Amino acid sequence: MTDVFFRGFNPTRRSFLAGAGALVAAASVPSAVLAETPKKGGTLRIGINGGSATDTLDPTQLVGSFPINISRQVFNTLVEIDDGGNPSPELAESWEARDGNKRWTFKLRKGVTFHNGKTLSAEDVKYSLELHMGSATKSKAKVLAAAMAEIATPSPDQVELVLTSPNPDMDYVLSDLHFAIVPAGFNDWAKPVGTGPFALESFQPGVSARTLKNKSYWRSDRAHVDVVETTVINDMTARISALQGGAIDIINGIDYKVAGLLKRLPTVSLVVTEGKQHFSLPMDARAAPFSNRDVVLALKHSIDREQMVKLLLFGYGKIGNDQPIAGTDPDFNPGIPQRTYDPERARFHLKKAGMSELSLELSTSPIPFEQAVNTAELFSESAKAAGISINIKREPDDGYWSNVWMKRPWAASFWAGRPSASMMLASVYASEAPWNETHWKNEEFDRKLAEARTIADASKRRQIYFELQQIIHDECPTIIPAFASWVDAARKDVKGFVPNPNFMLSDHRVAERVWLDR
Repeated sequence: MTDVFFRGFNPTRRSFLAGAGALVAAASVPSAVLAETPKKGGTLRIGINGGSATDTLDPTQLVGSFPINISRQVFNTLVEIDDGGNPSPELAESWEARDGNKRWTFKLRKGVTFHNGKTLSAEDVKYSLELHMGSATKSKAKVLAAAMAEIATPSPDQVELVLTSPNPDMDYVLSDLHFAIVPAGFNDWAKPVGTGPFALESFQPGVSARTLKNKSYWRSDRAHVDVVETTVINDMTARISALQGGAIDIINGIDYKVAGLLKRLPTVSLVVTEGKQHFSLPMDARAAPFSNRDVVLALKHSIDREQMVKLLLFGYGKIGNDQPIAGTDPDFNPGIPQRTYDPERARFHLKKAGMSELSLELSTSPIPFEQAVNTAELFSESAKAAGISINIKREPDDGYWSNVWMKRPWAASFWAGRPSASMMLASVYASEAPWNETHWKNEEFDRKLAEARTIADASKRRQIYFELQQIIHDECPTIIPAFASWVDAARKDVKGFVPNPNFMLSDHRVAERVWLDR
C-alpha cells in the first residue's frame, strides 16, 4: 500500500524536522485535566496507522489499529480494563464467579440501547459470544471462547457462562475487543450496529471512517464530541505533520527518535503508555531451517538487543528476553537469565546445526511497528559476526497482516499484550491459537496452560506461568527483542487523554474519553 496522506498534506521528513528545530516549550499531559469539566460538542479528528484495504469491522476478525479503534467507538464489551489495569464494569454492571471459577454470572446494565433502538438483552450477549464459538468459526478469539462450554440466559438481564474448566481470569477475557456485543442475529459488518458511544456513518477500509455521537449512550461521563473523523495515515511523518499543522487532533505511533522533538512543540502533548507492547520476529516452526532448535538459538544470540533499545527506542522501552510477559505483569518470571548478544555462542549453535554460515530472508514493513525496518537492518549487521546473512525484504504496507504475517517463513510482528498473562499465552502460544504466529506446537506447554486454569490459588498459578515463560524462552522459534512504550500525541486543546496500560490511545477508547477545549 502506498503511503496514505491526510488530504491536503504531502509533508516530508525534512520539513518536519526543520520546523521542530525551533521548538522551545516542553509539553506533557497535565494531571489536572482529570478534574476539569468536559466541554460538549465539536469534531474530533484522529490520524492513525494500521489501516489496510482488507480492514473489516467484523468483531471476529479485528486486526490492525484502524479497525480496532473504530470498533471501540461503535461497540461495547461486557467488561473494560480501567486505567489501573483492572477489570471494570461496562455492559455488565456486576458479575460473580462460583464453583471454583467454573460458573460465571454477569448481570447486565439496564436501559442500554443499540444504535438501531433495540434494547440490550441477554440474548444479544449470548449471540455475540457464540460468534466466536464452535468448529466453524474463524474468530481470532476462538481460543479464548473455547473455554465457554455453555451460555445460558436465566433472565433478560443475566448471562451465565459455564466453562469447560475453571478460569479465574474470565472477567479479563471478556474485556477482549473481539467480544463486542451486537444485536442477536446481526451480521452486516459493512454497517455494524453496537451500543457504543458513536454510531457508524461511513467506513472505507484502509482509508477513513466517520462516526456520530450516540445521543442515547448509557454513559453520561463519556462521548463528549459530536463527530469523530478517523483517517488512516500509515506514514508516521505524515501523521506528525498533520498534527503539527492542525489538520488532525490526535495521532498514534510516534517514532521514538522524534518523540523528544515533538514533545517540545508548544501546541502538542505526548501521551506515553508503559504497557505490555512488545516486538517479535516469529519464525515458522514448520519450515526449515527454523524447525531446527539450534538455528533458532543461533539467531536469538545474534541480535544486539541493547543496541536496539538504545538506538531505536530512545529510552521508551526495555530489553526483551524472548518471552511475552512484561516485567510490570504480576506473573512475570524474573528468574529467566537475560539472553545476550553473543556471536560466538551463536556460531556454536550454528555448528551444532551442521552449518558454518547461514543465509535467510526477513520480511518486514513499518506496519507491524514503526521501527521494524530499522530493527531488521540492525539485526542484519549484528548477525554478520555470527556468520549469518539476513536479507531484508521490504514488503508492501497494504495487506501486510493478511499477506505477510503468518504467511512468510520469517516476518516482523508486534503484540499489544493482554490484560492477563494467561490470555497472552493462550492467544498466541497455545498450539491451536488462531494467532499462533510461529505455528509452534508444544504438548507440555498446552498441558501446563490448561492445568494453570484449574488452580484457584493465585501464587500456585503464578508458578506455572513462570514455567510457561521458560518454555517459550527456550523452545519457541520467536525473538522478542524489546518491550516498548506506546507514544501517542494530541493537540493541546484536546483534554482528558490519559494512558491506559492495556493499549495505546487509552485502550483505543480515546474518542469517547476526550473533549475539545476550543
